[in-house]
Amino acid sequence: MKKIFCVVFLAVAGFIAQSQPTFSPATFSAEDQVTMTIDVTGTPMAGVTDAYIWIFSNPDIGGGNDGLTNGTWTSSSDAAKVQSAGANKFKFTFTGTTLFGRPPAELKSFGFLLKKKDGSAQTPDYKPFFFDPLVFIPTMLRIFPSKVGATDIVTVNFDRSLGVTTNEQRMTPVSVTITAFDEAGTQVGTPLTVNTRVFASNIWAASFNPSASFSPVAGHVLKKFKYKFNGTVLDPNGAPANVSSSETEVTFTTMK
Repeated sequence: MKKIFCVVFLAVAGFIAQSQPTFSPATFSAEDQVTMTIDVTGTPMAGVTDAYIWIFSNPDIGGGNDGLTNGTWTSSSDAAKVQSAGANKFKFTFTGTTLFGRPPAELKSFGFLLKKKDGSAQTPDYKPFFFDPLVFIPTMLRIFPSKVGATDIVTVNFDRSLGVTTNEQRMTPVSVTITAFDEAGTQVGTPLTVNTRVFASNIWAASFNPSASFSPVAGHVLKKFKYKFNGTVLDPNGAPANVSSSETEVTFTTMK
């Protein structure tokens, strides 16, 4: 029995690992065009050459609707046919507001599955995936613009008024440390330190160009970076002490 359980567990784990969809760009609002790619290996759709998407909005909160391209369960529309992206892989490009026929404020998330045209086979549901909110939400660490490619000028910001720890609330930033990584998760070069400037009351900023600052080895590309702000606070004796903020990660968006 234990051996059977282990086999089943490994099969399920393998399915989960292989079947998670990927998105380009990695983050997107309901007004952005996004392409998602799904590997159906290990599902009832494995080996199928023609697949159709069945997509729906707000599955986690209710009040959603089916995609306008769905058709009926037993006869998917031609607009729901997904494009082959290799063996057992398919991709589908859409814009949330167009696909669901709803304003962005009403679209919080979506889910989907892939199926045969007549519904005789299907993948499990994949859900929920969240649209980025269009309303600006201030945070202690943030970048401008909100989505950046590896060749863009990136500005990182620190808002002391939104600090979480006591040191973050008291810190006077003097620099930011930026660490870059390639698509394999390997650190690229050495961390970059950039001096900060005062941007506004309680806000410090620094700018850099990722592709000019970091050079991946041949055959690899810049995928993401992490950054943290460094500064000083006064210790109980009134002497300056070095501190750093928490660190956050940003994934580069593939610009089209």
